[in-house]
Amino acid sequence: MTGGPGEPAAAAPEKIQPELRASLKTLPAQPFWVRLDARPDLSAASAIKDWNERGAAVVEALRKTAEKSQADVVRRLKAEGVEYHTFYASNSVYVARGTLDLAETLAEETEVSAIQVHRMYELPEPLKAQQVADVDDVEWGVHAIGADRVWADGTRGEGIVVGSIDSGVQYDHPALVNSYRGNMGEAGFSHDYNWYDPSQVCGSPSLAPCDNNQHGTHTMGTMVGDGGPGNHIGVAPGARWIAAKGCEERSCSDFALLASAEWMLAPTNLAGQDPRPDLRPHIVNNSWGTDNGPASDPWFADVVADWRAAGIFPMFSNGNAGEGGCDTSGTPGDYASTYSAGAFDVNGKIGYFSSRGPGAGGITKPNIAAPGVDVRSSVPGN
Repeated sequence: MTGGPGEPAAAAPEKIQPELRASLKTLPAQPFWVRLDARPDLSAASAIKDWNERGAAVVEALRKTAEKSQADVVRRLKAEGVEYHTFYASNSVYVARGTLDLAETLAEETEVSAIQVHRMYELPEPLKAQQVADVDDVEWGVHAIGADRVWADGTRGEGIVVGSIDSGVQYDHPALVNSYRGNMGEAGFSHDYNWYDPSQVCGSPSLAPCDNNQHGTHTMGTMVGDGGPGNHIGVAPGARWIAAKGCEERSCSDFALLASAEWMLAPTNLAGQDPRPDLRPHIVNNSWGTDNGPASDPWFADVVADWRAAGIFPMFSNGNAGEGGCDTSGTPGDYASTYSAGAFDVNGKIGYFSSRGPGAGGITKPNIAAPGVDVRSSVPGN
């Protein structure tokens, strides 16, 4: 845009995030993100009735847009011999080790909208719980939301696949092994399309699910776990589960989280090949995020939009910063496009730590409160 007569042309907006520019001056080579503007129109996807066709249409549109808009950035990175990874779900490129000179060069590309820092997110720190009595042989939280009454009507989550982006899962835990989609019965286990570990924490290559933090196994138990009499811990024990290790340990890199989120749109085999949108989950649970409200960070918003276009329900923690009062909802749980949960205890009282809104743009958050204090569930070690 140019100015009026005698006025100078308006300066181009700064594409390099000031935080990244300052950081690169003290640490000359580090990871960063290149974000691109282009987004496909996914509005028609929800009208596609066939589950397989809907998923394939979303992935195809995202891939085509990303490949076209990222072409010049990729060409420059190849010429520089720089390690990089492209993402179609958010139309971005992760540069594994870049300099300020490289960032300034990439910022010259018209398709580039921003160049941003590499961030880490956190899993909640587990707190020691007190013993809370079961109700009719099920955990109090399962009973509190009426899940056991739904079971009595013959519905336990059958036909639904739940995806988890967390610290991983002990897949052969007695309360979880029967609901793992990779459990082939007498044929053993197939982890293709059911497990993804982008940072190769569980092995190189990472061939089977593990959990080095306990958090992912615990949350999965609350979703689908069933250890038999005395251990009816999960809300939907008839559902099946798959998992991606978006959190290397207690911390979660934005690289691993975004890679996991993209994998959920089209799970791959263990070699990262042959993506299958038809094998995507119906729900993805995300018990991670920032706890620093109120500044909402839209970095994950494109992925949430992709999931919704593909028919995936985006479930998030609302955060554990509630001691700070209102305006403490965490990102991405504070997005209008996500469905977030707060926590209440056995007496129906909101947990003191449970983050509360408003969320981004003043919307009400969390969307719902659920049992989240003194919840007994599965942990690694059986």
